[in-house]
Amino acid sequence: MNTYPADEQRISEVERGRSCEAVVPLAPGGSLSVGDTVLFALSRSRAGQEPSYVKGGDSVLVTLTNVSDLDKIDPATGHALLHLRWEPLGQDKSTGSKAKR
Repeated sequence: MNTYPADEQRISEVERGRSCEAVVPLAPGGSLSVGDTVLFALSRSRAGQEPSYVKGGDSVLVTLTNVSDLDKIDPATGHALLHLRWEPLGQDKSTGSKAKR
């Protein structure tokens, strides 16, 4: 499972099925493919620093239905950018679930 930082609004949109895609940098040495799970977890960020996850913060877990390499590099991390898709939550409970962290 891969974890990515998110704010409350992003988590809420995913939970309500209003958002079912994201563009994320691939972690060094990592890989993502259809069927993998991704956890978007509440984080806080400060200018010039890496985001830090909020202990006990909200999160949402999704199962990927499509993964596309954008052939671009994230300027902030220097890692490849991927476009992720999943089935909207709240419409089919079998494709994803909310997770508390």
